Amino acid sequence: MSFGSRLRDKRKALGITQPQLAKMLNVSQSAIGSWETDVNSPRATLLYDLFDILHCDANYLFQDETRKLYEDSASPEEFENIIKKYRDLDDHGQAIVNMVLEEEHKRCKKGNTPTENISEKTAEFPRQITKAAHARTDIEHTPEGKAHDDALMENDEYWK
Repeated sequence: MSFGSRLRDKRKALGITQPQLAKMLNVSQSAIGSWETDVNSPRATLLYDLFDILHCDANYLFQDETRKLYEDSASPEEFENIIKKYRDLDDHGQAIVNMVLEEEHKRCKKGNTPTENISEKTAEFPRQITKAAHARTDIEHTPEGKAHDDALMENDEYWK
């Protein structure tokens, strides 16, 4: 449902005619008609008055347009929970996230579930993560620690 159709439905539900709404907003009746048919949109300065008259807020009138905005961009929740955290990562962390994201994106595009049709590269993925962890330079890695991590990653019983 578009802004115009929500505007029209709300206006009608309140028993307000186009001429009455036009008079309340000090605009022409044709302006109201063009808003309701999505030919034009009201000026920003009129929106607050429109919300007051219709007893609604921007979320009600613009909800479908807002959803469309987020189809190709991050929603506020996605920005807070994903984008900000990603931006805080160093180059190594971003590389790991990119690697996981790429593999999962490929898997989902193929319609695979985690237990069927796993590619060799995906099956090798736990080992890649371990190697990536060993590539860190901010901590000391011992040969025993590396062997322990490799054994843990290769133990299928641990992951069931």
